[in-house]
Amino acid sequence: MEYAQHFHENRLLQTDNSTQGSNSADSLTETEIIKTTCAVYGSIFAALFIVFLIVRPRYPHVYNLKKSFPAFHTPVADDAFGRISWMWKVFTVSYDDIRDQCGMDAMTTVRLLEFGVKLSLVGVFNSIFLLPIYGLMGDVVANEGVSDPIKEVSLSNLGQGSNFAIVTTFSAYILFGAAMYFIAKDFEWFTAHRHTFLSKKRVQNYSIFLSGLPPEMQNNRALREYFAICFSHNAVADVHVALAISNLEKKVAKRNALLPKLEHSINVLTIKGETPMHKAKICGGEKVWSVPAYSKEIADLNEEIDSRRKKLESMQEERENRASNGDVETGEDEMQLQPDPEETDIFDEHPEQGSKIAMYSKSFKSSASKMKAIITGGEDGAPRNAAFVSFADLTSANIARQTVHQSEPWSCVPVEPPMPELVNWKNVGKSNNSKQIGELISLVLTSVLCIFWTIPVGIVASLSNVEGLTELLPFLKAPVETYAWFSSLLALLAPLLLVVFVSLLPMILLTFLKFEGLIEMETYQHPSLFSKLASFTIIQTFFISTIASTLSKSLQQILDKPRSIFAIVGSALPAQSAYFIQIIIVQNLLALGIELLRISPVAQNIIRKVVAKKLAHNLTEKERNESFMGLRSLEAPLEYYFGRELGGKIILVQMVLYVYGCMSPITTYFTLIVFGLLAIGFRHQFLYIYPIANDSGGKLWINFQRLSVTCMILAEIILGAVLLLKEVFIAAVLMVPLITTTILFDIYLKRRHYSVTCYLPMGECATIDHNNESEGITYESFKDAYLQPELKEMSSALLPENYFEIATARKSEENRHDEVAVDETRQSGDHGSEPYEVAVDETRQSGDHGNESYEVVVDETRQSG
Repeated sequence: MEYAQHFHENRLLQTDNSTQGSNSADSLTETEIIKTTCAVYGSIFAALFIVFLIVRPRYPHVYNLKKSFPAFHTPVADDAFGRISWMWKVFTVSYDDIRDQCGMDAMTTVRLLEFGVKLSLVGVFNSIFLLPIYGLMGDVVANEGVSDPIKEVSLSNLGQGSNFAIVTTFSAYILFGAAMYFIAKDFEWFTAHRHTFLSKKRVQNYSIFLSGLPPEMQNNRALREYFAICFSHNAVADVHVALAISNLEKKVAKRNALLPKLEHSINVLTIKGETPMHKAKICGGEKVWSVPAYSKEIADLNEEIDSRRKKLESMQEERENRASNGDVETGEDEMQLQPDPEETDIFDEHPEQGSKIAMYSKSFKSSASKMKAIITGGEDGAPRNAAFVSFADLTSANIARQTVHQSEPWSCVPVEPPMPELVNWKNVGKSNNSKQIGELISLVLTSVLCIFWTIPVGIVASLSNVEGLTELLPFLKAPVETYAWFSSLLALLAPLLLVVFVSLLPMILLTFLKFEGLIEMETYQHPSLFSKLASFTIIQTFFISTIASTLSKSLQQILDKPRSIFAIVGSALPAQSAYFIQIIIVQNLLALGIELLRISPVAQNIIRKVVAKKLAHNLTEKERNESFMGLRSLEAPLEYYFGRELGGKIILVQMVLYVYGCMSPITTYFTLIVFGLLAIGFRHQFLYIYPIANDSGGKLWINFQRLSVTCMILAEIILGAVLLLKEVFIAAVLMVPLITTTILFDIYLKRRHYSVTCYLPMGECATIDHNNESEGITYESFKDAYLQPELKEMSSALLPENYFEIATARKSEENRHDEVAVDETRQSGDHGSEPYEVAVDETRQSGDHGNESYEVVVDETRQSG
């Protein structure tokens, strides 16, 4: 994003021309910059791509995960096509197959890349008449005494007031007219696919999330009765009001952290025949036998979790009964202490005194309860002001989503819920005020970062050129002064430092995103992150970087000839295309080569295997294939972060095409290459590598198109401003109708197009519901889909998969000693099973029953044997 401001510095050859008696540094021309960039990064990409073509058919478990691993299998991955022919045969896979087997985000991303290809082809068509007119009808570059072919075929080469600039306006009508036509057609295409997606039997399509519930609706029965009155008695398939269960969540998290430890300990015991031990405390604790210790701890936690869960169920049922009798209580009321039976007897004997005592006692207990809640964080079970409601038909679900349920603006607000596994439960039930404040904080932080981002980038950029590197690393100064090629090499490689630094931006914005209180987990996939990142890219690149870079580059000329400021800036802005061409090549081609070869996942897998072997975490097939210590295996591929990639890269390429497609038509050739290669590469990756993990259902495409139309308007305004600076007033005035048309086009889309993509038409809902009813389709799978994971019954008695292998190992150990007398075994010093027996004896003596399940398994195995 911020590269353009400093790229001209990065490409300077800071050589000492002492032989000519000059102290000034020679700089590369725009043409030389692009040629050198293409030679270096193009060659690197070509080498990576050739290697990919060679290794792809040889290692299908790396380059065709969906065919190699049953957990990710999809039919589209069965045909890997040929070594070379895959490049065009991947385009034979239909959008329907990509949508159903790769996800809506994968399908829409491919479509956006193909949109870029089509629009670039329109720009190439424009270049047929723009290139000769710019090159033959202008002489500005020639008068500067510099040979720069790329600058000669741009708007910069036309002189002030040149009437030939009218062709720029004509080409703008063609380019942006085609863009609006493609977007309108894509909306028809997207709406059809979006409605197909919304008609699928997915719990997300049949559910709503309600926030800001009033106290009288903060229980399951009340919500079910409300929607039964609104629709029908059988309309609601499931309903769950979220509960505050922080204590239970801590217990479940602790239990879940112990499960893999116990599983590995059992593997050590049963496979290696060793007795695993660990320290009871991190610092200074005694070593204990791992299997009995972990078993006891998990058994205790399972028992406590089950007890808490049942208590919460009874509390919820009691709350619903009270609510049905008209006794509405809030979450604070749930924590009131019950009256003491002894006090009740006193009240019966002395009614008058009893009433006063009861009043003061109730007040005192209420205060004590609230104080306890403040100190301890409150007891579990208080209802939150939010709920998930799943319906038995699409009609009811769509009506409920679009209905105003309460007269208060922020009460019972319905929205489409995220997928159950992506619900961010800690934010469910947050008050509207806290969410609004969080969004404001996030907006302010993002705005401040956007304004001041130039400062840290400038510091890094000062080290990202040859001069800065030689100052930081003095030993580089000698070879730079001696070898011109070494200076050129550093000039090309140094900007990678800037690229690495700017890659931290999504992480920073993701941190800001956490303030917003989103009910969906904050990831690099989130549409909100995409919007922030894309806006940041556009503002920084074209409203800070480009203008600042242009002014800084032309500052001396402006100071020398202040009256010619318009001519200087008007010529300098179009010339910035070279730097943006450089950006999109470095940012996309190099990354695409690394993406296709899957260098990072392969490296992680190798390191994981080495570390797992060193730490003996490779005893079973599961351990050998699972991720370990943050290092992912090939069988656990990382999801593709569409939000981050679209917001940081694709939107920038499209903005470059919009802004420079008419001013410097040579740019369209490079955007065509970039979009084309990305379309080929990512069709392959989506078909064969990335599983559906965090699909937004096409929301990213909607956000992208909103920003895309805004980018069009900004690009047209920039083009009109450049024409004004070049004093071509007729051409500039003719841009006004185009800008107006694009603004009206944006308004036209916002009136109905975006809202139509959010909901399934009622007629289609009714048809699907009728078909489902005729086929006898049930909705049992929706039950408890949006129940908090800690409250699910299956979560109360979790044990490792290999837990019952303990008994098998114990029996095998006994069989090996059946022929040997107990006394002889003791005398021979064979204590293979002693730790196990001692642990059991100690447990019995201490009265600790945490290991009962451990012993029961052994007893049952003995009896069955």
